[in-house]
Amino acid sequence: MRTYEAACVFKAEEEKYQASREEVLKVLKELGAESIKEHDMAVRTLAYQIEGELQAHYLVFEFKMDPASAHQIEDRVKYFDDLLRILVTRQDD
Repeated sequence: MRTYEAACVFKAEEEKYQASREEVLKVLKELGAESIKEHDMAVRTLAYQIEGELQAHYLVFEFKMDPASAHQIEDRVKYFDDLLRILVTRQDD
């Protein structure tokens, strides 16, 4: 198991944020993520528009996962409508 971090940028509306957050969390659990921690970074103004949005809600998930499953995260969530961006990185152990 390795430690990973998934930085997510969601649409700023609270309803859309909560629904998408739950969807991403569900995918992480389905792929076998353990020790999931969430770091809410609140709503921020974007430097440029993403899909017509000027503000977005930032959230970082920190978790442990098998490397074979980690590469599947982006493939599983890339079509979520209210998730604007996601970046999954491996952390130093």
